[in-house]
Amino acid sequence: MSQYEKREDRIDRTYRYAARARKEHLRVVHPDGTLDCECERAEWYFRKRKSLGCRCRRKKKGNPKVAGGMCSRGDLQPGTVERIAGRRLCRAWCGLVRQVDPIDVEL
Repeated sequence: MSQYEKREDRIDRTYRYAARARKEHLRVVHPDGTLDCECERAEWYFRKRKSLGCRCRRKKKGNPKVAGGMCSRGDLQPGTVERIAGRRLCRAWCGLVRQVDPIDVEL
């Protein structure tokens, strides 16, 4: 198998995956046929995307960064574990402080 045949085969598989992902996306997310974006009309839009969103543990707003990359299962780094524990402690402490009546506090 030559280099070009390998490339052609890979492109063909990518296109078939993208077409299948697009079909599933349109069936589940847009059953009435209205699209959010014109990009969703093309199969190539889904060539490196999941059809129904990615379920990986990548960095999202408010969540810690996970070591290992976007879609791999990595363990949390020790610093991240310590930071999570510190935030939990801080939130618990702030919750307890809010429950105290300001009249009961002595200066």
